[in-house]
Amino acid sequence: MRQVNAIVRTDRVARVVQALRDAGVALLYISKVHALGAGVDPEDFRVSMDEGEAYTEKNKVEFLCPRARVDELVDVIRDAAQTGHRGDGLVVVSQVTHVVSVRTGARDRVALL
Repeated sequence: MRQVNAIVRTDRVARVVQALRDAGVALLYISKVHALGAGVDPEDFRVSMDEGEAYTEKNKVEFLCPRARVDELVDVIRDAAQTGHRGDGLVVVSQVTHVVSVRTGARDRVALL
């Protein structure tokens, strides 16, 4: 099993979510994040006193999927999120060793049902 984390533009997150749902991804997590450094969109940045530098607001889309679907789903994200401009985002894929349902104690694939 793999965890896919995609950082995408806020104006593209709805497209990404719909494309992933159309591809059969049933459970997604979405959060607001700040991109600092190389991830800053030069056309849409803010300066934060808390972070001490320029940042861009982004959305993080997270989900788990079988290893066999990773390349397909990464392409789905890229197709839905890409604008061709700096700051389009990033997709990171990590191996998942365990998943446990807090409610039931079920493990791994069963925990996702």
